[in-house]
Formats: sequence, structure tokens, C-alpha cells
Amino acid sequence: MHILSKLAAKVIVLTTVLAVLGIATVSYAAERTLYPTPEILKSVKPSGEPNEILLSDPDKVIATLLKLVNLLPEKTMASLSAEEQLKLSFVTGDTLGLAKLFRAQKAQTNLVHFQLYHEAKAQSGQALNEALMAIISATLASFDNKALYQFDQVLSASNSRAQKQLLHMLMKVKEKTLLSEQELIKLAADIADYQVSQLVFSAAQPLINARWQKEYIIEPALLVTTAEGIEHTVTVVRPKNTSKALPAAFQYTIYANEKRHIRTAIYAAMHGYVGIVANSRGKRLSTSKIEPWEHEGRDAHRLIDWISKQAWSDGRVVMYGGSYNGFTQWAAAKYHHKALKAIAPYAAAHPALGLPMENNVFLTANYQWAFHVTNNKTMDNREYADGAHWHRVNQTLFKSGRPFKDIDKIEGRSNPLFQTLLRHPAFDEYYKAMVPFGQDFANITIPVLSVTGYFDGGQISAIHYLTEHYKYNPDADHSLLIGPYDHWTAQTVPDTHVTNYKLDPVAGLKNTEKVVFEWFDHVLNNRPAPELVQDRVNYQLMGDNSWHHVKSYASLNQQGIAFYLGRPGLQELVTQPPEVLEKHTQLVDLADRKVQHNIDFMNIIQPALPSETGLVFISEAFEQDMKYAGAPTGYFSISINKRDVDIGFNLYQIQSDGRAFHLSHYRSRASFARDSSKRQLLVPYQKTKIPLVNTRMSARKLTKGSRIALVLDVNKNEQAQVNMGTGMNVSDETIADAKEKLQLNWYTDSKIHLPITVMEKVITTE
Repeated sequence: MHILSKLAAKVIVLTTVLAVLGIATVSYAAERTLYPTPEILKSVKPSGEPNEILLSDPDKVIATLLKLVNLLPEKTMASLSAEEQLKLSFVTGDTLGLAKLFRAQKAQTNLVHFQLYHEAKAQSGQALNEALMAIISATLASFDNKALYQFDQVLSASNSRAQKQLLHMLMKVKEKTLLSEQELIKLAADIADYQVSQLVFSAAQPLINARWQKEYIIEPALLVTTAEGIEHTVTVVRPKNTSKALPAAFQYTIYANEKRHIRTAIYAAMHGYVGIVANSRGKRLSTSKIEPWEHEGRDAHRLIDWISKQAWSDGRVVMYGGSYNGFTQWAAAKYHHKALKAIAPYAAAHPALGLPMENNVFLTANYQWAFHVTNNKTMDNREYADGAHWHRVNQTLFKSGRPFKDIDKIEGRSNPLFQTLLRHPAFDEYYKAMVPFGQDFANITIPVLSVTGYFDGGQISAIHYLTEHYKYNPDADHSLLIGPYDHWTAQTVPDTHVTNYKLDPVAGLKNTEKVVFEWFDHVLNNRPAPELVQDRVNYQLMGDNSWHHVKSYASLNQQGIAFYLGRPGLQELVTQPPEVLEKHTQLVDLADRKVQHNIDFMNIIQPALPSETGLVFISEAFEQDMKYAGAPTGYFSISINKRDVDIGFNLYQIQSDGRAFHLSHYRSRASFARDSSKRQLLVPYQKTKIPLVNTRMSARKLTKGSRIALVLDVNKNEQAQVNMGTGMNVSDETIADAKEKLQLNWYTDSKIHLPITVMEKVITTE
């Protein structure tokens, strides 16, 4: 039974509520009526503390919003979703009228805080905070440690989500004079969500923390100084009920957040480990200089040494964590400390592959990251709050045609870290000092579990570590777990959807933290392997509701179909190499900034093949169900009238009903495709083969009647540098360097191998 089942009968499920209320499943329709933006919103500002929002006068904010909400037409109010109605009940004060929303039979855990709030409001003759604490205390009394942890995690996640959503919404509307109906409803719902989650979270935390203090020895902030004089702040949590030395589960992170670190370490302690989270130099109590990327491997190595020598340590250390924390594990593994017994990196970052550089093309997507991690001793979440600001910066840079290196001048602040990276467009010694490279992988003999997702922006770096590990150590003990997850859900638990794609039920079985600790127990204590990790590569086949387990990543990509470009005028993707060599010519004006090329669209499913600027090639329809599982390989045969080009593609499944399912996006600099560490410029007008490198994996059932669409293009958009083809450092090029249009010839002997095989039946994991 779900450990929150005590609350299950009290928390809404959207579909059940819709049935109870008899309202339609569609959301409200956009109306032309506009509403004045409350002046008081200008007093709502993000503070310097992580994830905290200060409301100068919350009662006045709610009263002002109530006046506006009361102006909404009845038709609009009736068409609100159940969740929107619930949140607006906080603004309108309609507590009793919505009591039936909590009589559903299943729990929607992201709304637990509303249930607790409404229960407290229903208590007569008792102050709200007192009633909240009494209700929460009674709820906690029935929880064991695992149930308590999940409850704590749910409240914390709801609070964090509410804070981020409200801050994002405020930054979006605070400069507007008028709001649409949709904006008003979203604003009111977000403020209500934040206010309620903050009330409940604040009431619950002292009670939850008191329980943890009874169970664990919690040291939130130890200052550890290495022999080199580098300071690190370390959080340590260990069980009180044992004097026995234990293995340590260690996360090493630049994302300093003490409350989150304690919760992370508690989970490890619950599973028989000493939980440890250490911060990069310069964070929290450390007076050392904050220097992302550069020293993490050596610093983590020294911290592993410190951990292994503590009285509570049995000498064994495992590392885990995602994104940057995945990178730090690989950085540590480069130094081979004998106490490090296993690593479990998920969505692992790589300083030269992913963000801010993908296949030697610098991207704008995470430009603000340097400010986020270096502005203060914790994290400056304000940097990610104002999405409109960063969109303007990227758009201005693209449209202006100024050198890419001028991005900090356009934004208004210097960004030394980003400028340092721009001076290293090749995978040179600067990067090689940070991560395993070449023969370094041969010496990594500890077990590794990598976790990533088909829609994870960090997938190519995660899989790069895997393929390089096996390339230099064929006997490596390295497993991959991958499914339809984005960068966040690859590290945590899945949502029901990724953009507009609804996950298969079995995709929801993955709980990364749970799987990782089951795997650690398998590695260290010879316990059974996690159910989802049964072989070297474990992937979820979208559209088939099944998990598959195979022996190697290479074997996936060796199977499949080799496609070639059909004859000009036909735009076909064919399976026979050409008898006569022909070419498809594409002309692109690199100076034109009205049209963008090779866009990575947000939605996974499109009603039809999107209108694209590239050359579209479509296969014949499959006569039976097929399986796409792996990544594209092969090469493009091209010639250009310049010395370099950034090429790309979008790959789709065209379903029998015409809808387009996005399988993969690609971008790469031609001059680095053969060797990411050494630029080899193209000879103008000379035909050459450009290999596909670091392509993205996906896995999808291709139903009978489906076709494959490949859209070839030049990468020219505000998401990345624009390569003018001069052969200079692309970051120095300006729009004046564009000169004549780029002439790109795609030859018909281009070979694109896709991992498509006949669909076989497997047993579904349930």
C-alpha cells in the first residue's frame, strides 16, 4: 500500500474530481477581457536566499487578487480544471464548498499541502498554525522512517515547485499593465499554491526535523580542510542505532543547499550508509575561491580519502548524483582512489559535451549557469527566474550579428567562466585535465550505473562516458538505464508526461534514488540487482509499455537499416546505395536573421511534420511493426563553398495518422567531427565525408504504416553560435563575415544507419 495512503481519501485526483463536479476536461478558453496588473506585485521580489520569495503584505496581495478573480465570468470559472478551482479556493475563501474535492479515492501527492491546510481551516476555535501542527503531528505519528521521508520529500518538492513557478510568473507579468484571463488565473493559482505550501511546509519542518534528530546524528556543516589548504563544507548523517562502521554514500556538488543536503544524506542513512554531501570549494563555509569544473576531480579524491579514514567509515565509498554531480563522479574516478567502490552518475554533465558546448558548437541555453553557482555561497536562483530576460539576450545576440563572445556585453555583466570556455573550442588539455580521457577509462575498473533519458539534454555526455569506457576497457562493468525522461526526471521520478507525450505505465516504475541504492547493495553486499537493471543496457520502449535488456550499447547500433538520400526531386530516404552519384543543393543566407534553421522543437508530438527550413527525406511505410532502439550512426557526404559549416538534423516517426513523433535532434561542427580535439577545416567545393558523432539514443515502437522523416539542415538559430565558415574562431566571427550565401551539397551516397529492427514480443515488466 502507498505509504501516504492515510491521506489518500482526502487528496484530489483530477479525473475523479471532474466526474464529481461534472465539469469538462478542457481548460478555460482565452478571452479578450483584460485585467489591470496589481501594483502591489512590484513589491514582490526574489530574495538572495535560495528558493525564498518575500511577500511584503500577503493579505493585501490576496485581497487585491480576490477583487480581480471575482470579475471573471461564470463561464470561465466553470471551465477551470479541478486543480485550478482548488487553488483559487484559497483566494476566494470557499473552503466548505470544495470539501468534496478531498473525497477522491486516490492521492495526488503534489496537493497534499492543500489538504492539510483545508483540514486546519475547518478546525474551529484554534489558530491556523496550531491546527496545522496538530494535524501534521497526528499524521506523522503513524509513519515509519520511510513514510516520513516520502512525506518530507513531497512537502519539500511542492514548496520548491510552488516557489519557482510563482517567481517565474511574477517575472513574466510584473512589467505588464494588463493581464489576460489566463494570466490572471495562473497568477492567482500560483500565489495560492505558494502561500499554502509555505504555511504547511513551515509548520511541518520542526516536527519532521525533531523526528530525524531522534533517529540520526546530523552534522549539517562540517568544515573540512585538505592538506593543500582547500576548504569544503560537508554534511554528514549517520544512524544512531549502531556503533558499527558503515560504507559511505557520497555526493559532491556545487549546488549548495543545506536543507536539501540533509534530506539527501538521511535517505542514505536510512539504507545502511553514512550519508555525505560535500560542496565544491568556495561554497557555504569555505573561504576558498569558487572555481567550477576545474578542480573537482582532485578535490573529490581528497574528500574520499578523508571519508575513508573516519571512525564511522568501513573504508568503502560509493558516489552518486545527477547532472554536475554526475560529472564530479567521473572527475573523481579519474584519480582511482582505492576506497571508491562504485559510482552511479545520472544525466552526467561534461564540460565539453552537452552544455555549454555540443559537438564543438557553443550554445546559449545555460549561459546564466555561471552566475547561478558563483554569485554567492549557495545558489542564486534569481538567475533562472527571468526567462524573458534570457530570451531577449539570446535573440539580441542572434539578430545583431555581433561576435558570439559579445554575449556578456549584450547582457550587461562580465562572465569570466563562459569566456574561458569560449577560448577552448576544441576538446583540448583544458578539458582533458577535468575528466577521464583516452587511457584514463582503461583504468576505471569499478562498477558504474549510468542513468539518462531520451529527452535529457545531458544524454550525449552520459552516453559518451559509457562508450568511451567500453572503448578503452572492453571488460568494464558499466550498465545503462534509459527511458523517456528529461534532465530532471532522469534524476528523480517520472511525471506522467514529457511535454505532450504521455509515458507508458512501465516507464513510471523508475525511481532513480531507489534503483541506485538497490544497485549499491547489489555491488557491495551481493544482494539482487534492481528489477530494471538486468543487463548492460536497459531501456524502455515507448509505445510498447515494455522494458528491454541487452548486452551492449554497440550491439543496438550495429543492427538496423542503412538509409541513403534518394534522387533529387523525389526527396526519398532509400535503402539502396545510389548507382549514380547525385546531390541535393541547399542555399542558406547566414547573414539573414529572420529565418532560423534546425530548430529543436519543444513538443515531442506534432500534428504533422513541422514546417522546416531543411531538406526533407521520407522513407517508405513499414509493412509491419518495427522497433527503433539506439542512435543514428554513419556519415554525410557533403561539399560547401566555405571552410566550415555546422550541420544538423531532426528525425521523426511519421505515424499512419500523419502525426510526427520527434526521435532525435542533432548538431555538429563539420571541422571537428573527425576529431573533437583538432579542427580540420574543409576544402571549399571538395566532397568529403562527415561522420555522425555523439548522436542521441531513443527507443520507440514504430507501428505498421509508419515512416521515417529525416530533415537535414544547417544549424543557424539563436540557441547556438552561427558558423560563418571563414575558418576563424567562430566566437570571433560577425555577420559581416557571412558574405556569399552558403552552398551546401548533400550527396546521395550519404549513409545514415538507423537502429530499426523487426518488432519482437517481450514480457512486460509490471
